[in-house]
Amino acid sequence: MGFKPDYGLRRSRDGISPTSDLFFYNFQMFSLTVLGCGEYSTVSDTQYAGQWHCLSLDFNQAHLERILAKADQQLATHLRTELSRDPLSARSIEFKGHVEFGERARLGQLQTGRYEQFVPLIAQEIF
Repeated sequence: MGFKPDYGLRRSRDGISPTSDLFFYNFQMFSLTVLGCGEYSTVSDTQYAGQWHCLSLDFNQAHLERILAKADQQLATHLRTELSRDPLSARSIEFKGHVEFGERARLGQLQTGRYEQFVPLIAQEIF
């Protein structure tokens, strides 16, 4: 089974402006990636044009606090504990269950990795 196409890259190629707001009302977070101090990311799957895509969402500390307010209390405590141990080192934190929230986001900059290109969405608002 191969990789799912990237949602942000697809929308970028479809001509969506980086200043256009994209709304997701039932985004589900299953893991948290620490990018650096107060900078985070997560990935989830979403359908677009009849096909499943991988969506990467980048967000800051204030957004994370809004997300954790929507989480189960045990999960929020677990994530806060993990982050307090080491808030700086880049790493992924896996957890059981998920956090569901709404978001308004915009397309970020094209990122090129060793095996892929993707365009993360940048959170503007968590609701």
